Amino acid sequence: MKKLLKISFTFMILILAVGCKNKTTLKEGSDTLVSFKDSSLNIKTSDLYDELKDKYGISILIDMMDRKILDKEIPDSDEIKSYVDIQVNSLKNYYKTEKEFIEYINNYGYKDENELRDYFTLNYKRNLAVQDYIEGLITDKDIENYYNQKIMGDITGSHILIEVNTTDSMTDEEKRTTKEEAKKKADEALQKLKDGTSFEDVAKEYSEDAETKDDGGKMGTFSPTKLDDVTRQVYEKIEVSKYSDVVETEYGYEIFYKEAEKEKPKLEEVKTYIIETLRDEKLAADSKLQYEGLKAIREKYGFEIKDEDLNVYYDNTMNNLMKNDEE
Repeated sequence: MKKLLKISFTFMILILAVGCKNKTTLKEGSDTLVSFKDSSLNIKTSDLYDELKDKYGISILIDMMDRKILDKEIPDSDEIKSYVDIQVNSLKNYYKTEKEFIEYINNYGYKDENELRDYFTLNYKRNLAVQDYIEGLITDKDIENYYNQKIMGDITGSHILIEVNTTDSMTDEEKRTTKEEAKKKADEALQKLKDGTSFEDVAKEYSEDAETKDDGGKMGTFSPTKLDDVTRQVYEKIEVSKYSDVVETEYGYEIFYKEAEKEKPKLEEVKTYIIETLRDEKLAADSKLQYEGLKAIREKYGFEIKDEDLNVYYDNTMNNLMKNDEE
């Protein structure tokens, strides 16, 4: 599933005002929207428009621009529909009734499920657009360097896992103690290896991975591209027939062993993986790229905000988004 980007979205708010009997538009901006016995208190359509424009206008306008551009740039697909279904259904599962669900999304400015789906669709298309933008920044030289320096052949490996069994009910001190004890046990296992005990025997004695423990920690043969970032980076550094130091991972503390490594695949076979990895690394290193990407696609379509105030708001919004991400 694609990663969600940290992009600001807004409530769905109508800018055009509605009168008691007749709809009013900006063409009738001087028309009275709310009248009082004291006519000096009357509120005009333009008053409401100006108030909404100042408070919410640029956010709504950005959503409108992006929706028009991205609906043209990225057609709806089964992939997008599946993503939206998952997001909406995950929210629905929190509520016992449809009424509770609707009340919840109403509180966030969505009048019904369709508007919520529009929001998730726009968010997903923004994500795809930003990914395409960042991939366009990756050069052939970048790809070649990554291939030469980091791509490996399939690995036959083993590991020893010491879990950190903390629970939410534990105090901070209890969690710290549990983690220290796990680290101590992992260090003991590492010392056994240094003393000459085989990796297989140490794994059988110390590892807490039920699936591999009895088989001496053997994980089989696998592609490094299927590993999480931490494990992959560890295997990049280990030589064949060598083991790693104790490494903290999302599973606890681990020691890895590289039994064998096959010849690396051809560049074309892993090019897509390299591009996606470099893309994610670039975004992680510079989150401003998500805003630059959306700004770039608007400029590609030659957008121009005719309202002077909204144009200033747009520039300030984009500058603030990039500034906040730097902080």
